Amino acid sequence: MSRGRWPALAASVSLLAVCGASSTSSATARPAFAAGARSDTANRPAAFDTSLDSGLRIHVLYGPTCPVQRVGESCARPYQASIRIVREPANRTLTTVRSSSDGRVSVRLRPGRYLLKPQTGHPFPRAVAETVTVHPHRFTTVTVSYDSGIR
Repeated sequence: MSRGRWPALAASVSLLAVCGASSTSSATARPAFAAGARSDTANRPAAFDTSLDSGLRIHVLYGPTCPVQRVGESCARPYQASIRIVREPANRTLTTVRSSSDGRVSVRLRPGRYLLKPQTGHPFPRAVAETVTVHPHRFTTVTVSYDSGIR
């Protein structure tokens, strides 16, 4: 091998070693906390506690999306949105979840009362905060509806 290629080969091997170490460490990485959350166990978002068998299944809809709704036609569609989950009555934000493109998101939570605070636009789309109760050993299904402002 010529001397000119040796440094380039060494650099490539070093780069591969670093990339390999990075992918190995990411497999054991812990999930990130919600923005502003402390890392103590009491404030850890319950969404990462896989031992919980209760929580919320949230379906987010946006509508109306058409000026005139015909019989049998839906003028609401799934919507990607961020929703803050606040523990009641402590009024402590546990986490913020974001629905997927199909408008759905699930989060594991301990039994209790929670306030869902959808993040809204100015003035639209908008949605109202809603109090929900999570029961032991069950997932509560909730629909959050965003108003598009179309009339």
